Amino acid sequence: MKKILNFVILFGLIGLTIWIFVSNNDFDNFSELIQSTNILFLLIAFLCMVLYWFFEAYILHKMKKTLKINASYGSSLKLCMIGQYYSAITPFSTGGQPVQIYSMVNDGVPIGTASSLFVNRFLIYQFVMTFYALFMFIIKFNLLYSEAPFALPFIVVGGLINIVILMGIFLFLLNEKFVKTFLGKSLKILYKLKIVKNIEKSEEKLNNTLLDYKASVEEMKKDKKTTIQLIFISVVQLTISFSITYFIYLALGFEMGHFIDIIAIQSLHYMAVSFMPTPGTAGAAEGGFYMLFKIIFPKKILAFALMLWRLIDYYLRVLIAGLVTLVDFICRSRRVNIN
Repeated sequence: MKKILNFVILFGLIGLTIWIFVSNNDFDNFSELIQSTNILFLLIAFLCMVLYWFFEAYILHKMKKTLKINASYGSSLKLCMIGQYYSAITPFSTGGQPVQIYSMVNDGVPIGTASSLFVNRFLIYQFVMTFYALFMFIIKFNLLYSEAPFALPFIVVGGLINIVILMGIFLFLLNEKFVKTFLGKSLKILYKLKIVKNIEKSEEKLNNTLLDYKASVEEMKKDKKTTIQLIFISVVQLTISFSITYFIYLALGFEMGHFIDIIAIQSLHYMAVSFMPTPGTAGAAEGGFYMLFKIIFPKKILAFALMLWRLIDYYLRVLIAGLVTLVDFICRSRRVNIN
């Protein structure tokens, strides 16, 4: 049933994207644009997305090593793709990390250790993403103010949300008492709702999980060198991801736009729409692209550029990550049946 719902969501997003194109654009020049598009630059744009996945897998693999989890790079790449798929089809991109934690627990990793890995990964990502976008906002403020003033409130709100979330994660990591109190009260609410049956057993399991969690966090705090390396790698990873739009720009035959302008606008676009409550930020992603990238693309090209960006950055990601997730599900099911 869940898989059917996922496909319904996916086709719904495709339908919404098509509707946005049809209601706002003239398609008379699309056939001409398709013929004149440079395929090599499109392939490089696709390669940027693939490199983003490989960097993410490397980061997860490095963090596993820090926590002394024995696993191959291939398993980290698979874990990355599972996260990519579920993040892409769930509101607020909230589905990825819980499924990744579940996958690691199925592979024998304690839930506290798996949770600490992804909380720390989210903290590093959120830290880099927030300050990356804020830096770009500062150096490109005049460009935004003069060319896209209506987008500024959305960028500011997105930035504030990211900062609040970042502060919340720091509190969650650094204040053990807060974590224990929060989870304990959550457990009591679940017990009152009759979701949790045996509260004593659940509290014991929670305490053991917190011990694993605390030990894992302390282990990662000790390895400051790795943390600095992962922050640097995350900066490179995000730059590669934001470069997808730049290579689409080149694929459409343009050369005058500056690389730094395009990745700056893309980073601010991401920050502005990343917490919109639709799977894949559908609607918001398209609207934000129109609002911000009119600075870069001519109006008659903008819809086609958006279509190429959304195809590479979202739909191909869902397709490829979905296939990896499906293969993993089939393999796990076979192993369960054999055992």
